Amino acid sequence: MINTYTYIPASVRRASREVKTERDMTANQTKKYNELLNQYEQRTDLTPGQCQLLYTLACVICEETELQSYCNTNGTCYQVTGKSGDVYSRMRPEWQQLKEARHRKQIIITRLENWIGEGKPAADENAEFFG
Repeated sequence: MINTYTYIPASVRRASREVKTERDMTANQTKKYNELLNQYEQRTDLTPGQCQLLYTLACVICEETELQSYCNTNGTCYQVTGKSGDVYSRMRPEWQQLKEARHRKQIIITRLENWIGEGKPAADENAEFFG
């Protein structure tokens, strides 16, 4: 008798779940990108580089949302018992990633607003030499 059941290892099953999560994240990124694109296109025409920066911003915003949700659920620190039996608090890696994502977001928004936001060119530090 031939067994038609195919064994799928747990690692493969996990990978298939992760792909679904990646697809969901990509859909969220695309949705956020379209929102940002619509907002900024109402103010000015965008260059391809600015569009790429908007997509990066959308990705960072989605990452920030996911990490904030994780930290809200699990906290920003966890307890570790050392070899001596002392209990230590350690910062979660997700909290560090969240802080870094917020820093990247701040830099990207500043750059976009300098290019697009006010419609004013960014101050050129070297203008006095080349003016």
